[in-house]
Amino acid sequence: MQSNKVLIVEDEPMVGMYLESVLRKANYEILGLLTSGLEAINFVKLHTPDIILLDVMLEGLYDGIETSIEINKLKNIPVIYLTGLNDSSSINRAKITFPYSFIYKPFAEMELLANMELTLFKHQYELANQASQNLLSTILSEMESGVVVVDVDFRIKYINNFGSKLLNISADVVTDYVLGAKLHLSSLDDNLISGKELKMLNSELDNNLILNMNFGENKYPINNIYITTANFFKAEQDQFLIMFADATLELERLRNTKLREQQKLAAQLEGVENERARISRDLHDGIGQMLNLIKMKMSSLEDKGAINTEITHLLNQTIEETKKISNDLMPSKLREFDLQSCLFQLCETFKGFGVAVDFNSNLKPKELEVHKINIYRIVQEAFNNSLKHAHAKKISLQIYKDNSNVQITIEDDGIGFDTCRMREGNSKLQCHGLVNIKDRVNAMHGEMDLNSDSQFGTSIIIHLKGENYA
Repeated sequence: MQSNKVLIVEDEPMVGMYLESVLRKANYEILGLLTSGLEAINFVKLHTPDIILLDVMLEGLYDGIETSIEINKLKNIPVIYLTGLNDSSSINRAKITFPYSFIYKPFAEMELLANMELTLFKHQYELANQASQNLLSTILSEMESGVVVVDVDFRIKYINNFGSKLLNISADVVTDYVLGAKLHLSSLDDNLISGKELKMLNSELDNNLILNMNFGENKYPINNIYITTANFFKAEQDQFLIMFADATLELERLRNTKLREQQKLAAQLEGVENERARISRDLHDGIGQMLNLIKMKMSSLEDKGAINTEITHLLNQTIEETKKISNDLMPSKLREFDLQSCLFQLCETFKGFGVAVDFNSNLKPKELEVHKINIYRIVQEAFNNSLKHAHAKKISLQIYKDNSNVQITIEDDGIGFDTCRMREGNSKLQCHGLVNIKDRVNAMHGEMDLNSDSQFGTSIIIHLKGENYA
């Protein structure tokens, strides 16, 4: 077994010789017996002892404490101080050099050897622990996933290279930030998620969940989020390790998929409206004209008996019904007037059914023309539901536009329905009308809030934002 190498720095010759004798007998290898701090500093530049015995009260340019400071700048070597003094000022000065031990003169042989063994053992343990920490830090730094370590107060203690590059900020800057303050997590619709909430959500997290990591005005999407307790970097308290992946490409893929679905839905709805318009024209220009021709022929007959009168009556009813079907399929006012005028006329029509309708809007002429048909159909469907199913007596329609944001609110005082059961997928409650409304909202890239109650009626609030809806 290789013996440990010792450097003795002691300016009292008798003490130095005694130390050398004791240590050689205990199988230590003495690299040198020096008498000044400067000699010790120069010696360490060329050699690396395993341990240094250092007298605190050295004469010359450097005393023992100053010598230890200079040696620590060069190499990580454990130091045991030797001192004949017991004054607090020297001890306080020595503390800043983190010595492993103090031995007061005169000392016993067993005291010296015990301190040597304990110091060497402690130093080897710290070296091994530091190597482990360095290896861990290297592994975390090289990972192709973000790693953040926070303490029990959710204060960031570590962030790896991947995480700092994702945030485009130095790790030193975010260290000691509290997760939830300057650096915080949120859902994609900007609902803040605190560290405590994230910890509670841990059991519910899945690989498909995408959150935003927010720093300043910037948002960085992340997924594959995993949280576990940890104890890194000499921490005395529990820590939490949060791992995550960069979800930028996945979020872009999902958005493109959603956009394609919305475009497909919009194309389908446009096709439906075009087919409505075609059937409406065919009814008006084809069947309607033929019925009118038959009516004129009947009127020209000389014999206008009871049969002719009855047939003429039936033809009149058929013509009116054809006009009604044609108008329901594609109201002529949708082709000729702006959205606000069309909605005003729709409200007047429903007032004729005995319903009080309140309509308010700040729309200007020709605004929302690109979505005129979809909005008209949504309001028409909602009004029909309020009248036929909810038996409403009052209906309110509010449309307000602020820059590029639009809010459409439709409310009634009807009997309502169970929205919870509808969301759970009950086919009886998934009525065609509401599905049609949802599809049209999605086609406009909008969002819809639906609330219904037997006491307060039904409210539909539609938000259109993020685009130019002029």
